[in-house]
Amino acid sequence: MENTKENTDLNMGRAKNDRWKKILGIILNIALLLLIDGLLVYTFINEGNRIYKGTIIKILLIVTGNILFLVLLFWGEKICSAIKNTTFLKIADVILLLATPGIVFMLVQMVTWVSGYKNKAVSTFKGLVKMSLLMEQPYLTLNLIIYAIFFIILIILFRKINIASSALCYLFIILAMVNYYVMEFRGEPFQLLDIVGMGTAAEVVGEYSFKIKLMLGIPLIYALVFGEFVLKFQKLELGKKSRKNTAARFGVLAVIVITLCFTIRPILQKLDAVTLWQINRIYKEQGYISSLVKEIRYFYIEQPEGYSVGKTVELAQKIEDGENIVSKADKSEAEESVDNTAADTSETVTPKNIILIMNESLTDFEKFENFSASEEILPNIHSLQKNTKKGYLYVPVFGGGTSDTEYEVLTGNSKQFLPNGGIAYQLYCGENEYGLANTMEQEGYASTAMHPGKATAWNRSGVYSWMNFEQFINLKNWGRRPKYYRYYASDSSAYRKIRDLYRSKETENQFIFCVTIQNHGGYSNSSGTENFTPDVTLSYENDYPDAETYLSLAKESDAAFIQLLSFFKYVDEPTMIVMFGDHWPSLDWGFFSELVGQDFGTLDLFQVQETYKTPYIIWTNYPSESTQENMSTNYLGSYILEQAGLEMTVYNKFLLQLKEKLPIIGIGAVCDSEGNWYSMDSLPEEYAELIEEYKVLQYNNVVDRKHRVDSIFELES
Repeated sequence: MENTKENTDLNMGRAKNDRWKKILGIILNIALLLLIDGLLVYTFINEGNRIYKGTIIKILLIVTGNILFLVLLFWGEKICSAIKNTTFLKIADVILLLATPGIVFMLVQMVTWVSGYKNKAVSTFKGLVKMSLLMEQPYLTLNLIIYAIFFIILIILFRKINIASSALCYLFIILAMVNYYVMEFRGEPFQLLDIVGMGTAAEVVGEYSFKIKLMLGIPLIYALVFGEFVLKFQKLELGKKSRKNTAARFGVLAVIVITLCFTIRPILQKLDAVTLWQINRIYKEQGYISSLVKEIRYFYIEQPEGYSVGKTVELAQKIEDGENIVSKADKSEAEESVDNTAADTSETVTPKNIILIMNESLTDFEKFENFSASEEILPNIHSLQKNTKKGYLYVPVFGGGTSDTEYEVLTGNSKQFLPNGGIAYQLYCGENEYGLANTMEQEGYASTAMHPGKATAWNRSGVYSWMNFEQFINLKNWGRRPKYYRYYASDSSAYRKIRDLYRSKETENQFIFCVTIQNHGGYSNSSGTENFTPDVTLSYENDYPDAETYLSLAKESDAAFIQLLSFFKYVDEPTMIVMFGDHWPSLDWGFFSELVGQDFGTLDLFQVQETYKTPYIIWTNYPSESTQENMSTNYLGSYILEQAGLEMTVYNKFLLQLKEKLPIIGIGAVCDSEGNWYSMDSLPEEYAELIEEYKVLQYNNVVDRKHRVDSIFELES
């Protein structure tokens, strides 16, 4: 009797728990549906969409999906119970099992096609389905195999196939949505190594607007429908629940994982690589998941061919002797321009103050013929001619990834020889990080890094210390609260701090590195702030309010910069001020297409280089030669040292010699001194050798730190 009562109580307890689990599941599912529908309605209203045939079809599909989901949620179990357990239904379960990877693949590709560059082919639901299915056979097969492998792993893990099917769907839809919003916020897709930078992304995510367009709502709603359908109707299981079954499943899982660990790298090395400059197109045309998996190969920094410490030392000696890079006929000229320091040249002034400013998202759209705005955006910067060196920098990132541009300038290393998507500050920096700050310190400059934002962003607090900056002034220890535009400190506030540092300096020579934040992304959210009103308007058939906000901010940057120069113009001490943009802003793709005169997503390898250009300017308050030239960011630090007449490391000398031959190392391509562009995969032999030498030195500096030849990267003591 007692056992019976205990069993009854136990069963009642289980039933109660099951009931509460069911209620909680219903609440969570409804909340998720309401969230998606709410964002769909919000986006539709705020973007001023018009009702036409295509819109009606999308709305009907979404409404139908909502009804199906609710029917499955509330009555799915009853419907399933009402259907008799026939042989036909068992066969249907098997068919559903086999079809699951393909269905999930289709849903994920639909989200991927809606992400990023707008394509007229996917402006209708019919077009979206067609483009999602229109994939070359090898890529289609590879994607289905990858989905199937993940599905098998989930089945082994969960045992119940309905849970595994639902998990597969939700897992990859969430991943596709992450890619969608990363594309919206920074203009480049989500890559595996971006996981390392999630902390920094989380700090600014609140300043961006989350929207879901009607076309995106279709795969999202039907992903919910599919997930709920398999939960209710898929009855297959991987054996009965038991300890023996669990042990067997996890044993098989261990074998699969170990096998993948040993085989995945050589397999991926045989597959075609994912190229950074066209990665968004590759995600769409070759499959998001297969492309993402292929990026695993970039977790490894391949050792340059023939690399050794001995080769590194030998190369360093050649640099010192002036035997590489330049021909014998050019050797005397190279020695005069690179090997001699300005201390030996009477015409060169060595500044006591060197101020280096990286301006957030500053670029020059006015260089495009199709640019049409109500007023000039950078009039002051454009007007500067005297004692000024200017041109364009080719930066390593687009729409975001500020720290990678910063990394190239401060270290001289090139991100092109490091894994795609990997954030240098978080993956490849460590103690004794040689570069511009360390050289300045050795030359007797007190060095300060400053940024009116969070110290933890991009791991700056750690990296600046490793780079030998003496202090890091950030938002926490800024002092007087800066003036804000939208959510970020203004450039004028940052420059006021620079002036304060100059007035209070305790050493004769001072090096300041300032990273501004005024023009940071999140332009569509500015309407909710009262401290900034955009005043620039564009003259295009379509409206681009985000672009107008950005351009208005850039105009303020221009005004603030000229005020900074006006102050130092009358300072008695020789002062050099360098300012450059870190990358293009992330704006509406339609606006970018207007600028370049074609669909932005159709740019080829050499055309796309234009989208990685930002302005730079070097100004002095003393007489200096005015020149104009373009270069990539990896050269800028060495170039500053040369112009300031300061002593340079062997690495600096190498970079300046390389710059004479290959002034631009772009995205998957290089440009020589004659203006000829070459793909990295098809370099002339001479240039290929130079790039390999660069890789050898950088590998020794970044990767092989245990055997790093310090004398190459720091001044002789």
